Amino acid sequence: MPEIKNIHMDGFTGAIMAVESFDGTVTVLHGPGGCRNYHTFLSSQCYPRKSPENFRKYSQKYFYWNSRIPCTYMDENDYINGAESKVGEILQAVKEIDGGVAVFIQSPGAALIGDNISGVIERLEYSGTALAIEESLISQPFSRSYDHTVRSITEWKKPRKTGTRKGTVNILGLPITTKAWADSLEELKHLLTLCGIETVTSPGAGCSVGDIDSSADAEYNVMVCPEYGSGTAEYYEKELGIPCIKSEAGAPAGFDASEEWIKNICAVMGKDPSGALKYIGKQRFRAFNMIDKLVYNQKTRGVRFAVMADSSVLLPLTKWLYCYLGMIPVFLEAEPGEDPGCMKSLDAFIERRNLRDCQERDISKAEPYFVFADGHMSETMRLMGVCKAGVDLSAPDLSHFSFIPKPVMGPLGSMYILDEIFNNL
Repeated sequence: MPEIKNIHMDGFTGAIMAVESFDGTVTVLHGPGGCRNYHTFLSSQCYPRKSPENFRKYSQKYFYWNSRIPCTYMDENDYINGAESKVGEILQAVKEIDGGVAVFIQSPGAALIGDNISGVIERLEYSGTALAIEESLISQPFSRSYDHTVRSITEWKKPRKTGTRKGTVNILGLPITTKAWADSLEELKHLLTLCGIETVTSPGAGCSVGDIDSSADAEYNVMVCPEYGSGTAEYYEKELGIPCIKSEAGAPAGFDASEEWIKNICAVMGKDPSGALKYIGKQRFRAFNMIDKLVYNQKTRGVRFAVMADSSVLLPLTKWLYCYLGMIPVFLEAEPGEDPGCMKSLDAFIERRNLRDCQERDISKAEPYFVFADGHMSETMRLMGVCKAGVDLSAPDLSHFSFIPKPVMGPLGSMYILDEIFNNL
């Protein structure tokens, strides 16, 4: 079998998905129609917002029967002569039909033309309700572009601090491409609430542009995946004096990392973590009882697994599967845009356990039983016979649909991963 390489989503997609993560925004794609189709599908999969009554409303030019990501549909003449006239037309159409904050993203080809989108926005007097991400971000990692775009929208909004609400936080670094991100968000909010901590909002994960104003009064920011929120956290600390709390254990994936995540937050904020730890312990005990009654409860020991994920998820998931279930990592790959701290901790972990070859193998020769990756990659590995089963951690996912909550983060995320493992052995 030839060597298999993971196909990573790029910075162009990261910028689009970051805009789509805000409730009430409209991503306006300046480019050819071919760049729209996949991203419209991906956005609707990650953050569905379609209403049946709106079908006819979006039949207009530039929308063409789809409410997501209207496009200027640039053609060969536009590449030669420029397309600022289309920018003006689509901007006015978006305002008449949708009314949300319009955020322009340029396709890689359109970015080379040099259309002055910000100038058009200013000339038409929409500077208060529209902006353009002028940079071409396709060469950036998906996560870094996502973070940059969330920060850009926050900077454009210019939130002003009116005071500090003690005991409150914003949640940063949770992208909508995370599997069941909304359920993960609710789970993390629940953990915080059990410790007497109120969540103000979550930039990059279902936050509205209006919510950005209230985010300025939070006492702290708390980080989920630093790859997706470090730049935004830097803006909040530099401009608004809001420090960010980050767990050295990585994202709260697995029971252990979930405990570390909430204990670290409580230690900084001077809160009692016992309520959240009791909740996590209850889920851990439930998992123990479920595993204990299975006739094959020791079957996970020695099972080979591969993880292809963001470094902040790769670290805690690898440690948890190895230490909690006795599974053996045979292939580990971090998505581009790695967090240095998480990678350093991962290197130390695998070095101490003499597992260095898991970072040097070709996955097609590693023979994993499980592949933990985005839905497309995990299913591809299964269909190609590289692994016996795949476990979805993020989008894109074209084959699996969940009608019940299946978050990746928090104790319920741990139960989802255990459910996938023990039902596929």
